[in-house]
Amino acid sequence: MKCKFCEWNKHYKKIYENKHAVAVWGSPYVRGHVKVMLKRHAENLTELSIEEASSIMDAWIKVGKAFEQVIRPDIINWQINCNWTRHIHGHIYPRWKSDRDWGEPIQLPTHKQEQEKTYIPKELSLEDKTKIEDILFHKN
Repeated sequence: MKCKFCEWNKHYKKIYENKHAVAVWGSPYVRGHVKVMLKRHAENLTELSIEEASSIMDAWIKVGKAFEQVIRPDIINWQINCNWTRHIHGHIYPRWKSDRDWGEPIQLPTHKQEQEKTYIPKELSLEDKTKIEDILFHKN
């Protein structure tokens, strides 16, 4: 059985892709959150070839540059994970000084808050998402 990230195209909207990595829109609870995933299943960074690791970094940098161009965050936080979902992936979190949790770890909803819909989504506008996708898909 494949993991959710191996079958990313069934669960996420792609915004960038290269030979070994794909970037997708992430959580609606963090404005501009993007996940970057290795296309093949791997559970540890030491399993990656240099080419695969470079592909992940390429995706991060391209998405980050598109963010800087369109939404102009004050800083971008980068995170590599392989904990709950045993598949190499990373997160891109654009941050603004006006964020409620500026200078603190990203505040995500608890499962209870998410189920009870008591946590307000903070998605980017459709216009900003489209501009970012256009840059990444070379449409402008």
